[in-house]
Amino acid sequence: MSRSLEDARDEIRETDRMMAELFQKRMKAVRDIAAYKKEHGLPVFDEQQEKRVLEHNISFITDDTLRQYYLSFMKAAMAVSRQYQEHLIKGDDSGKPETGQLPET
Repeated sequence: MSRSLEDARDEIRETDRMMAELFQKRMKAVRDIAAYKKEHGLPVFDEQQEKRVLEHNISFITDDTLRQYYLSFMKAAMAVSRQYQEHLIKGDDSGKPETGQLPET
């Protein structure tokens, strides 16, 4: 018998909580990378590095049906990271996301 809808939602809530913690941890590292890039005059976007990250990280996904979804997820995470780096390096609102607000209820 499958688990209840509420049990599945509880698992998603707990996973989302863990992902929020990991997001903050990731963005702290992104902040350090932005500082390095600013200091050394490096561009925010490094296509080869992003390709290496995707190729490496895809190996963590054992469910073949989820690989393309994971790639989309990681590409979105990298886009957010680039936006944050742009914001930090330029010191203005150029890298702030447009849609960072909660939906109306």
